Amino acid sequence: MRLPGGLPEVPCAKCERRVAGLPWGELCPECRAERQRRATRLAHRISLAATALMAAYVAFRLPGDPTSRLYGAVAVLATYIIVRRVASRVAMEFLPR
Repeated sequence: MRLPGGLPEVPCAKCERRVAGLPWGELCPECRAERQRRATRLAHRISLAATALMAAYVAFRLPGDPTSRLYGAVAVLATYIIVRRVASRVAMEFLPR
């Protein structure tokens, strides 16, 4: 079916529902949101594991003075944030449709 503006309704790559203005081979907003939820859950698990490993490293390797511990805590927090963002992007790219 053609729209008045001339752009065709294109089927979603996953659910085959036709959506106006969707580029060929892309996901509809509902499928994209579902994929984002799956990627977020996976990224959360990966980042928690990486943060636990970093916290163990900081606890055993840094000296006991307060300045070192403060920098270690900042490093652990930064590890969580960075790994979560990277893992979320990678998961969005490589999760099966």
